[in-house]
Amino acid sequence: MSNRTVRTALICIACAAILGFFFSGYYLIRTFIGLDPAAFPAGDFFQAIGSLFLPNIAVTTAGVVISLGSVLLAAVATFFIVRRDARSQSIDEASRRSFLTGSLAGAAGAIGAAAVGGGAMAGRALLGIGNEGRGWNQPLSEIFGARVVKTHPEWKSAWKGSRVQRYGRLGRTGFEISDIVMGTGPLKGEEGERVVNLALDRGVNYIDTAPDYSGAASETIVGRALGSRRDEVFLTTKWCTPIGHLPAGAPVADYKEVIHESLRRLRTDHVDLVHVHSCDEIDRLMDPNMHEAFDLLKAEGKVSYLGFSSHTPNLVQVAGQAIDSGRFDVMMLAYHHGIWPGLNDVIARAVAEQDMGIVAMKTLKGARHRGLEDYEDFAESYAQAALKWVNANPNVSCAVISMFEMQQVDEYLYASGKQLDERDLAILREYDERIAGTYCSPHCGDCSDSCPVGVPIADVLRHRMYFEDYGNEKQAMSLYAALEKNASACVGCPAPCAGSCSHGLSIQDRMLGAHEMLSFGGSDVPS
Repeated sequence: MSNRTVRTALICIACAAILGFFFSGYYLIRTFIGLDPAAFPAGDFFQAIGSLFLPNIAVTTAGVVISLGSVLLAAVATFFIVRRDARSQSIDEASRRSFLTGSLAGAAGAIGAAAVGGGAMAGRALLGIGNEGRGWNQPLSEIFGARVVKTHPEWKSAWKGSRVQRYGRLGRTGFEISDIVMGTGPLKGEEGERVVNLALDRGVNYIDTAPDYSGAASETIVGRALGSRRDEVFLTTKWCTPIGHLPAGAPVADYKEVIHESLRRLRTDHVDLVHVHSCDEIDRLMDPNMHEAFDLLKAEGKVSYLGFSSHTPNLVQVAGQAIDSGRFDVMMLAYHHGIWPGLNDVIARAVAEQDMGIVAMKTLKGARHRGLEDYEDFAESYAQAALKWVNANPNVSCAVISMFEMQQVDEYLYASGKQLDERDLAILREYDERIAGTYCSPHCGDCSDSCPVGVPIADVLRHRMYFEDYGNEKQAMSLYAALEKNASACVGCPAPCAGSCSHGLSIQDRMLGAHEMLSFGGSDVPS
């Protein structure tokens, strides 16, 4: 390529980086928050496009289409601009050679634009570059973790019949609620109804639900289960639709309508608390339309208290604004052993200055406790130790945890009212030690380009996780067998992947172990 063509390509790539950072990165951040399509320009249109490719996904895809589409558009534009420039420099050459030269130059520019634009987008959204370091990589990896079974491998007879043993005041609401309360995200069918009623029978008197839990199925199941028992519980829902949260600036009528829809699903005429859901933005937290809608609904007797939930990069900033505003009665925060430094100070301030109720969520820190099954002192469940750790903070009103199986009601409520002791602390320390250097964090991608032969490291380690942590051995082995390239390539490799994992995984060792574990008929790694 000529110098002029190179300059043209570099200008296009620079424009792609700017677009990726300021535009694509911004909408990718909003995508992770889980906002309704109304939060995105032409959201319904882009949601329809996303639904064509992901027809069975019950979440907002408009932001993904906009983010990735803008990067792709920049790459396509770069291709044509650079190709045109390169061909104009070869005007005296044979037409075929001019066409090929221009096309190759355009393709190189397009690849560069896509890589740089996508990197700028991911850097802002995941690493928080340009956003004071508040990216989504840490929350996605530390809070959500692996979706594995959240129960002890043994349903112990000592736990059966467990009941709530302690109630406490939910801040300035004045309600006396159980120290362990019910989350309802994964509820399903008649079994879900039975679990709800069992939890109520055992003394749980706070239920947390939302329209976007199981695509509105959670609210529907809770509504069927409550029936005449509505007055036994403090009932909570969120400002959102079944596929996402209402954005800042949504009309007052929309805010009111989503609550009316929740009331219909819940078969009640009022909820006690409504949260601004997964709140990452001050604008959404303090949206005048939302606050006006709340005041109107409160005057109508449809809602009583206002709260917010947050497990996002801006949690501390959002919580600080909520405290300063004096508008919020409850905050529901991601809180577990080893969570972000300084969060205890935020909680203490909320209680001292505003008498807010504090609900702790994401209490199991990824729930990878299958790895503790061979721990000889693992007499009680990891979940019980984690719940007791949360409730040991006197400023925390309760710990919310999803209950969708009968065993979970017995197991979790066995921790109610109990003090955190050295045995529990040992379990938590062991948990952290066991996952250190072995847990491949989702949505990370540090190692994705480190293998010279293109082995998909993250896929291999994810399949190993299915085998080890989920107990889905057959699925894990089948998925591994379907990989075009696998970890047999790691034998004798000089391991350029070493050091690429920011979480400290010894990638080559983990990969070789995965190959031995997942290969049909045992390892086929040559000795």
